[in-house]
Amino acid sequence: MSRRTCDQAVEKIYYFLDGEITWYRRLRINWHLRSCPPCEGAFQFESKLRSVVREKSAEEIPDELIERLRRVLRDEMNS
Repeated sequence: MSRRTCDQAVEKIYYFLDGEITWYRRLRINWHLRSCPPCEGAFQFESKLRSVVREKSAEEIPDELIERLRRVLRDEMNS
């Protein structure tokens, strides 16, 4: 697997986990994860980490904060 393909998959992994990517990108990333054990391992780690954080979080994150963080991330991705 090429380093560039792995970098691209890892770059999109958070969008993938948040369901914020198109079906086509989701398909491509799924294909990459099935054929690249290191990236699949990274994906499983992030997925499990999110589950643990979600389970252990006592407070709900306000929708306003989530939207603000998404805007910051989008701005960073576009700059």
